[in-house]
Amino acid sequence: MRISVSSLGGAGEIGMNMYIYETDRYALIVDCGVKFTKNDDPGVDLIIPDFSYLEQISNKEIILVITHAHEDHIGATGFLLEKYPNIIVASGRYAYDVMINRLKEFNIEPHKVYFEDFKPFEWGDFEITPYPISHSIHGTYALKIKVENQMSFLHISDYKIDSAPVSSNPFPLKEFIEMGNDGIDCMLADSTNIIKKGYTKGEKEVINNIEKIFKEHNGRIFFTTFASNTERIQTVINIAEKYNRKVILEGSSLIRNVDIARKHGKIRLNDENIISRKQMEKYENNRLCFIATGSQGEGASVITKISEDDYSNIKVKQNDLFIFSSRIIPGNEHRIINIINNVYKKGGKIITANNEIIHVSGHASKDDGRMLLNIIRPKYLIPIHGEVQHLAAHIDLAKEQGMNEENIIFFLAGQKLIFENKILINKEEIPAGKMYVDLNMNEIMDIEKLKLRKRLAINGIVMVVNTAEKNKSIEKNNLIVEIEGFNLKEEYINELKEQLIEYNNIEIDETREEFKEYAEVIIKRFFKKRFTKKPIIKIIDIHR
Repeated sequence: MRISVSSLGGAGEIGMNMYIYETDRYALIVDCGVKFTKNDDPGVDLIIPDFSYLEQISNKEIILVITHAHEDHIGATGFLLEKYPNIIVASGRYAYDVMINRLKEFNIEPHKVYFEDFKPFEWGDFEITPYPISHSIHGTYALKIKVENQMSFLHISDYKIDSAPVSSNPFPLKEFIEMGNDGIDCMLADSTNIIKKGYTKGEKEVINNIEKIFKEHNGRIFFTTFASNTERIQTVINIAEKYNRKVILEGSSLIRNVDIARKHGKIRLNDENIISRKQMEKYENNRLCFIATGSQGEGASVITKISEDDYSNIKVKQNDLFIFSSRIIPGNEHRIINIINNVYKKGGKIITANNEIIHVSGHASKDDGRMLLNIIRPKYLIPIHGEVQHLAAHIDLAKEQGMNEENIIFFLAGQKLIFENKILINKEEIPAGKMYVDLNMNEIMDIEKLKLRKRLAINGIVMVVNTAEKNKSIEKNNLIVEIEGFNLKEEYINELKEQLIEYNNIEIDETREEFKEYAEVIIKRFFKKRFTKKPIIKIIDIHR
């Protein structure tokens, strides 16, 4: 039996994780995530995988297995199920409860399978065993995937080896050791933090530092982290209660995640210590702690709006302290800087993870990766979940550990690895790419449409309307020139019209269509020579 592993995203990049295991009749998709947009993608809210490869395997029975509920692993699920509604979804209950809120936006309730810790379940040729692991969100799993008696895989996307987390389960070292002793043919493993030395610190590492801040500050405290990091939120709630501060939870995504964590027994609240913002006036400043969304400076987030004096009755006061307990995702730095400047203008203060150890990563560092390699001892290693530099560092680590270089596979999105008799026999290219989502317009664009948007945003548009009733009789007052995206002085518009009416002097059998072609050439040349711009050009003949 031939078994293949493909990636539609997540290998060679951060985000958009989507991997496909296949046999002749069955396909197992692991995760279906989004990638967050860059600042230079106009009108784009999300980037999702190109699903077109699934058309090639539409004859197979397909299941989607979710490892955990971070957006880069579940965020594109609604788009996938909207297009392929017969795909079954398997996940832990915690991840499903987070994901279902996204799916409601698509009016989708999928065919679902819940899985349980360490209990295998079957899908055609596949036997999948979920192993609960430590990460920065509850309900995270690694997957042991056995393909009949042919081959075994370990798929471990996001993890760190935390033996004593605050409220989640510790990394199951004993079970992983047993798995390694049983034998794993191929491991696909997280590479995001592999370039960092040492072990990734556990959640308890931040408690003392956060507590010290609470102990020393006598004004209001505004705390923000990723809304999904309910373990960190539990830490802050506990410390706030210890120092006699009432807690105000703000932000729909944060409240939703807290509710889900509470439902699953992953967070404990003393309801007497949780108040609403309407009640805050009853308490002195040193009795208040706000936990709110906005760790990445998102425009609509609570912390951003508070910093702009645009959020209900909460305004920044003298001696307010804002704590950013998360890493800043590259590209969001300018947003955080704006918040920092706004807060300091109003007399507040800021502490970020750059100033104090108030955040630890959820991803494995070099020594975590080394330990995992030594425990599992896979025949093949496929580094995933990271940029190219991270994959390369993971490959180097495996070489340091004595792995056979031929069995360490450099693997990118858009590639398909084919195994037979536990041997890698081929690497193929498959359709893969990015699709760009404009949520406001409910539009999904390919790269060409995005390029057109960028060109419009950068170079503007020039529209010329020809109202002349006859060929060879075009005058300046017959031409209407409209420009959007930049301003053009009247003298340049007149100069452009002069060049356009030169069409009257061309000695050929002209047609209206030929004027359009002529005008487009003239306008391109005019703007390139004069302004080095390449505007979008539209020519309209009213009397055509």
